[in-house]
Order: sequence, then C-alpha cells, then structure tokens
Amino acid sequence: MAWIEEAETDGQDLPALFRALSLDPKSLESVKQLNEALAFGASALNRAQEEAIATVVAAANQCRYGAMTHSGFLRRHCADRSLAGQLINDFARADLGLADRRMLEFAVKLTKEPAAVTRQDVEDLRAVGFEDPQVLSIVLLTCLYNFMNRLADGLGVDVPPSYQTAMQRWLTGPAAQAQWLMKPKER
Repeated sequence: MAWIEEAETDGQDLPALFRALSLDPKSLESVKQLNEALAFGASALNRAQEEAIATVVAAANQCRYGAMTHSGFLRRHCADRSLAGQLINDFARADLGLADRRMLEFAVKLTKEPAAVTRQDVEDLRAVGFEDPQVLSIVLLTCLYNFMNRLADGLGVDVPPSYQTAMQRWLTGPAAQAQWLMKPKER
C-alpha cells in the first residue's frame, strides 16, 4: 500500500498514511498532534467546512488518498450527501453559499498559486462573515491538507480497495469519470 516498508505499530489501528510514517515514531507523533491541533473539530470552522477544504485541496492536488478519505468524512458531516462529489469534480459549480464558496476559492488559490494570495483575498473572506480566527483556520487547514497530500503522494500511500468500492457506489457524474481519482496510479 505504500512505497516504503511500515514499522511495527503494536496493533494500533492507524490510517494508511500514519502507518507509512510509523518508521519514524517521533515524526508520526508530531503529524498526529498537528492534525489533532488543527483539524477534526479543533478549528474555528465546523467539521463540514474543514472537510470541504480538505476535499477541494486534495482535488486541486489530484491526491487520490486525500480526496477519497476526506470526501467520505464530508459525506458524514454534511447534510447534502452529493456535495462531496460536486467538490471533487468542480467546486466552482457546487451548490454552495457565498461564504463557503469564498472559503474554498481561497483554499484553492493558496494551494495552486500561494504567491498570488493578497490582503484583498483575506478581506474578501471577512466581507462574507469570516472572523480572524476562522480566516486563520482556513489558512492553517489549507496548509495542513497540502502537507498531508504531499506526504501521501510522496510515500506512495493509497486507499484500501474498500474505499474505492464505496466511492464507486456513491460518486456520480463527471467526478466518477476522473482518471486520477478512480484508477490507482501505477506504483
């Protein structure tokens, strides 16, 4: 499942990415603490917003592991079960409110063109109701998920076949045809 051998994890049930990091217990613990400090309900955003950011960042990076895992989390934390597929395919066309649209536009811009982010981008987030702690969370989460995507792709971590099967059951439309998402990379 990964390009490198995994260390023994004492029977811990770790996600595939964390298992790949298990060769270096200190790094594994640091990455786990970073995730716990910034995401999974610890940010100034709600869980659906956190997972929406994770999903669009993974889609922008074409990170199969991130897109599959976080779109699944998004489906659990969002009333609109079709939103995950919309975000994977083209977040700009997704059925979103203005604040969430601006949040995701910012996350994708920071992912694809970090040097192009300006004070005006932050002002645009404030103009739709985000307060400074939420803006900080948007930036931190975007950075975190870019980091995690790079780890997954750099270590050759992929999702278990059961994720692929589950996603094929619920994902429809153009996202279900995305080559980068639906077919594992040659590893």
